[in-house]
Amino acid sequence: MSLLSQLVASNALTISRSPDFDHFQGIERLSESRSIPLDCRGFAPSFATVTLKSCTIYLQQTFPRILDVRYCTDGALVGFTMDDASSVILNGLEGRAPSILLARGRAACEILEPQANLVAFVNFHAVENRGWPGDHDRAQLIAAEPARFEALRAVVRDVLMLASHSPELLSRPGMIESVEESVLQAVDHAVQPAPVAFEGKAANLDHYLSLVRRFDEFLAFNAGRTLYSADVAKQLGVSVRTLHNAMVAIRGMSMHRYTRLRRLWNVRQQLVQGPRLESIKAVALMNGFWHLGEFGSLYRELFGETPQQTLAAARQPGGSS
Repeated sequence: MSLLSQLVASNALTISRSPDFDHFQGIERLSESRSIPLDCRGFAPSFATVTLKSCTIYLQQTFPRILDVRYCTDGALVGFTMDDASSVILNGLEGRAPSILLARGRAACEILEPQANLVAFVNFHAVENRGWPGDHDRAQLIAAEPARFEALRAVVRDVLMLASHSPELLSRPGMIESVEESVLQAVDHAVQPAPVAFEGKAANLDHYLSLVRRFDEFLAFNAGRTLYSADVAKQLGVSVRTLHNAMVAIRGMSMHRYTRLRRLWNVRQQLVQGPRLESIKAVALMNGFWHLGEFGSLYRELFGETPQQTLAAARQPGGSS
């Protein structure tokens, strides 16, 4: 049984669940983000929140996706997976346990989650004189010592269980301060004196990261157009091989597959709005799908339903239109 399924809402802990990917809501107070799902079957994201005096703790069940995110914090944000089976790639670097994400200010990240993950975040509203590594407006992966990493997990797990099942204890004098100090000390031990993980590799990926972001801007500006890899590479001033390597490193897939995924998701977002005038064929063509049979198969494989079913649901009373 996962940790999130053991939690129940209380006056100290809130739980938010998304009914489906069309109505998915991320943790708004934590980041500005855009998700593109990779697999919508068994979709069940949710998150739990505990707000203390000087920090907020989140536990999030995610889903397979590409995530463009800008973390926002006045102090420091610490993130880590809560089970060893998790798989997260941040800016081309694999963030398996015992790696810790440490972000300050407004830190833009490109994240690939090949599978659903259980992830914890601790957002410290202010952090002073603790000697934590990292620069402002940047996110880094920190290589933690395994035992200290497990101790941090355990403290966060205990705080969540306390807020869920014994919330009255947090109202006792000095209890919240003691809980926060335990969390701070656990982070202190986990991030020091650990080095930044993969520092050399991260430097080499900076060019790829910039290239992928430029490619995203190019896609947005040329929505619906047929894109040829040689032409795109020329526009971006790189070789086709370099563009391919950048996409695989940052997005985990080829340019062709990523472009197709983006276009499929654009189609769905338009169908969810329940268009009154445009047919499914018109929406598909508008997004560059000229082979309608292949389009239907790709759509059903990704979303678990046909475009007709999506549109019919959107046009029902109380739907998204």
